[in-house]
Amino acid sequence: MTQDLNVKTSSRTSRALIVLCLTFFLVSLDNTIVNVALPTLQRSLDASTTSLQWITDSYTTAFAGLIVVGGYLADRHGRRVILQSGLTSFILGSVVAVLASSSAIVILGRVLMGIGAAISVPASLSMLVDVFHTPKAREGAIAGWTASAGIGVALGPLAGGVLLKYYWWGSIFLASAVVAVAALVISWFWLPKSPHTKAERFDWRGSLLTVVILVSLVTGIIEGPDWGWLDYKVLALFVLSLAAMGLFVLHAGKFENPIVDLSILSSRRFSMSSLAMATTYLCIFGFLFLMTQFLQGDLGMTPLQAGIHFLPAAAAVVAGSGIAKAVGDKIGPKVLLAIGMLLLVVVNIKEIGFQANSNYTSVVGILLIGGLAMGLILTVGTDEVMGVLPAKHLGAGAAVNVALMEIGGAIGVALYGSIFNSEYASKLRPTSHLLPPALGHLVVGSFEAGLAIAHQIGGSLAFILNLKVRGAFMNGYANAGWVGIASGIVVVLVVATLMPRRSIAVQAFDSETITSGEFSVNEGTLGKTNESS
Repeated sequence: MTQDLNVKTSSRTSRALIVLCLTFFLVSLDNTIVNVALPTLQRSLDASTTSLQWITDSYTTAFAGLIVVGGYLADRHGRRVILQSGLTSFILGSVVAVLASSSAIVILGRVLMGIGAAISVPASLSMLVDVFHTPKAREGAIAGWTASAGIGVALGPLAGGVLLKYYWWGSIFLASAVVAVAALVISWFWLPKSPHTKAERFDWRGSLLTVVILVSLVTGIIEGPDWGWLDYKVLALFVLSLAAMGLFVLHAGKFENPIVDLSILSSRRFSMSSLAMATTYLCIFGFLFLMTQFLQGDLGMTPLQAGIHFLPAAAAVVAGSGIAKAVGDKIGPKVLLAIGMLLLVVVNIKEIGFQANSNYTSVVGILLIGGLAMGLILTVGTDEVMGVLPAKHLGAGAAVNVALMEIGGAIGVALYGSIFNSEYASKLRPTSHLLPPALGHLVVGSFEAGLAIAHQIGGSLAFILNLKVRGAFMNGYANAGWVGIASGIVVVLVVATLMPRRSIAVQAFDSETITSGEFSVNEGTLGKTNESS
C-alpha cells in the first residue's frame, strides 16, 4: 500500500516537473530565438535599426521590470494560477507578433510575451519547493529546471535557423505559442493547486517602485552603448533607478508585508548565490552576443548552421547540472560555485586568445567549458537560494534572484558590446580612409558591413580590408573578454570568503537544526518557521 502511494506521488511530481521545466525552457528559448530572425524582420517589415533593437529589448525590459511583481502575485494568489496567467499572456503576445504587419505591432507582442515570462518564471521556480518538499528532491528538481534553461538558450538559434530556412519569419513566434499552449494545457492536469496568502494588504507602492527601479536600470544599461554612457538620458535613468531604490528601502521599512522582504539580502547564501548567477549571465550573454557574430560573420555560417554548432553548449549545461546534483552535498556550494566561476574565467582567457585565423575548433572548447560552468553555477545557486527563502516569500524571493540574473545578462551584452565596438572602430579608422567616406563609415560602424563591402569591392583592396576587418573583430573580442576575467576573479574571491561551506540540503538534516526549527543565521541563512503560505 505504501509502495503504491510512493509510486503515485513520484508520478505526480514528475509530471509537475515537466510543466515547470517546459515553462522555463520556453522563456529561455525566446531569449535567443528571435536574434537570428532580425535580418529577415528588417527586410520583411522594412524595420529600422531602432525598431530591431526594441524587438529584442522590449522583451527583456518587460521581463526584468515586472518579474518581482510576478513573484509577489504568485505568493498572494497561488503559484499555479499565476503561472497559467503568465503562459496566457505569452500566448497572446506570440499571436500578436505572428499576425503583425509592422515592427510596432511585433514590439507590442514582445512586450506581452515579456510580461508573461515575468509572471510565469518566479511562479514556476517557487512551485518547485511546493511540489518537492525534501531538500534532496528539491535539489534534483532544480537540476532539471536549470538544465531546461540552458537547453533553451542553446537551442534558440538552432530552432530559429530551422524555422527561417523552411518557413516565414512569423513561424518563430508561432512555435513559441505552440510550446506555451502545450504547457498551459497540461498544467491544468499535472500541476497541483499551491498554497498562498490572502489577508495581507497589497503593496501597490512597493510594486510600482520595483517596476521603476528595474525598468529604468535595464533601459539605461541597454541604451548606454548606443546613446553614450554619459548621455543625459542614460544618466537620468540611472539616477531615477537609484532614487526609486532609496524610496523603496524607506517604504519597505514601514510597510508590514512589503513586496520584497529586504532581510533576504542579509543571507549570505542568497546574496553570494545570486551574485554568482548574475555574473554567470553577464559572461554567458556577453559571450553569446559576440560569438553569434563570429559564427555567422567571420565563419560565414547560416543561422541554421550556427544553431547546430551551439549544440555542444546545451549538452554541457545538462552535464554540469548533473554533476552539481551528484556531488553538491559532498563538495559544498562554496567550492562548486568557485569552480564554476573559475571555468568562466578560463572561457574568457580562451576568448582573448582568438586570432584572425581562428575557426570552430577554437570555439567548441569554449562552448563546452561555458556550458559546464553555467550548469554547475545555476543548479547550485538556485538550490541555495530557494532553500533559504521563507515559505511565504518564495515567489518574490525567486523573482529578485531571476531579476538579478537578467540584469547581469543585460550588463554583459552592454559591456562586451561597448568594449568590442570601441576597439573594433579604433582599429579600422586608419583603413577606412582608403574607401569613399560613405563606405568607410559603414566599415567602421559594423563588422558585418565591413565583410560585405570587402566582398563587393574586389581587387587587392578587398583582400587587405577583409584581413583588417577580421583582425579588428578579434581584437575587439579579445578586449571584451577581460570583462569576464575581471568579474570572474572578483566573484571567486568574494564567494570563497563569504559563502557558507555546507549546502542548505545538508544543513537541513542537521539534528540541531531540526530541533530548533530554524536555520542558523551564522550559517548564512534566514530564520525559517513551519508557516506555510
